[in-house]
Amino acid sequence: MELVVSMSIMGTLAALAIPYFLEQQAQSKTVKTTDNLNTIANVIKVHYDAVVSRASGANPIPQVDATLASAQDIKDSTAVITYEFNGTTHNVKFGDMFGKQPPVSPFGDVPYKIQREQEASITFGQNAAGTVYISDFQPARIKIWDVQDSTLFNIQLKL
Repeated sequence: MELVVSMSIMGTLAALAIPYFLEQQAQSKTVKTTDNLNTIANVIKVHYDAVVSRASGANPIPQVDATLASAQDIKDSTAVITYEFNGTTHNVKFGDMFGKQPPVSPFGDVPYKIQREQEASITFGQNAAGTVYISDFQPARIKIWDVQDSTLFNIQLKL
């Protein structure tokens, strides 16, 4: 009889603890996803800023790669930033940024998605003294997200 009572108490405790454990596990995955997306966003910003000083040509600002017009998985070979330098087009890929495989979602190890929202554009003006200035600048914008968790980051890249 004592064994039956002990087993029923343990069963009740387990019934109370398991849902809490599963909820905490899902919450920790969401926190991990947010941390990963924040890391990816910061890496993109740092590399974009580094390219800004090197880009040249008719449109001397880097672009978010045109192939990202539709959503793509973030992989080593995913080209993110395209820029022109000395008449040659260069691509910066995630493999260049991370040196290893980019982070993947803790919800089933699925790659995060990335999509270009807006190309960067720049317009120059010139005053009567001949000084060239920037009259209009539209920053590049991209979004990255976790399809499994629906956590979304919108990133606006500066000049």
